[in-house]
Amino acid sequence: MTTRGILALALSAALSGGAAVAQTRIPSQKLTEGVWASTTPGGANVGWFDLGGTVIAVECGTSDEVARAILEEIQKTTGKKPRYVVLTHAHRDHVGGVGAFVAAGVQVVSSEKAASGILTLFGAPKSGAETPFLMTVSERSLLVGRGPWRAEIDYLGPGHTQGDLVVVVPDAGVLFCGDLAATGVLPFLRADDVDPEGWEKILQRLAGLKVGKLVPGHGAIGPTQGIADTAAYIGQVRQIATKIAMSGVPESVWEAQIADPSNAIQNVPLTPDHVENVKAVARLIVSRRAAPGATKAPTPAARPTAAPTPRSS
Repeated sequence: MTTRGILALALSAALSGGAAVAQTRIPSQKLTEGVWASTTPGGANVGWFDLGGTVIAVECGTSDEVARAILEEIQKTTGKKPRYVVLTHAHRDHVGGVGAFVAAGVQVVSSEKAASGILTLFGAPKSGAETPFLMTVSERSLLVGRGPWRAEIDYLGPGHTQGDLVVVVPDAGVLFCGDLAATGVLPFLRADDVDPEGWEKILQRLAGLKVGKLVPGHGAIGPTQGIADTAAYIGQVRQIATKIAMSGVPESVWEAQIADPSNAIQNVPLTPDHVENVKAVARLIVSRRAAPGATKAPTPAARPTAAPTPRSS
């Protein structure tokens, strides 16, 4: 799969193998005709859709057992096994079950920047020639199905990680965004390769999509409010973290500064997850300021007029 390439699905090809028997059950909800989603054990959401005869899954669960249950539910709802599984990024709660999907003959799709992490989790060699089950996207790819059905896989730059993908099914008005958005829970800003500024830019682009249903990485499936809430939260965390980083005070007093009422975010309680999010972004800002050639700290985001509503998971 190449940049801006079109992957024509062989809709008439026979899909080998049947649904695997799983002890774990993954009940799903139908979002619209041909599109389903589910919250799996471990908290990460998964989904799948039928492009006029060929099924595409998004995420594969945290373990092989969960993955087999997902495959079973896909077979139950669509009558088929998935031809492809798109992995939005390389965190284990989203890709830990990749081995079960590969064993079932499902082709794996990830961003180029996430491929190494996925192969590490899977225990496979990192040479592309030795991993025929993995295809990568560097910018954009289209999945074209029968009739009007299509889906778009996009890499929009660094955000939650350096290798996030989003999947849009425009005909169904559904967006799968991995951990770039969360609904009703705090986003995770503590990944080693997080880019908060890039993340906000991605969310601005996602907010402009004409979709009516959202499958976030975590939290309630369906409402699209998670896009705006996540953007508002990240913007205010960046503002607080920049103030702390620029103050030059030692990290030992950061928690007290975060707890100061002047740094409160409306509707966001002072939980350990929130405190660690702010600390992580402050550390990132400090490290960037200390890097050779650095001239200034990142510009803090303006405080949104609408307060976010996420809560700790």
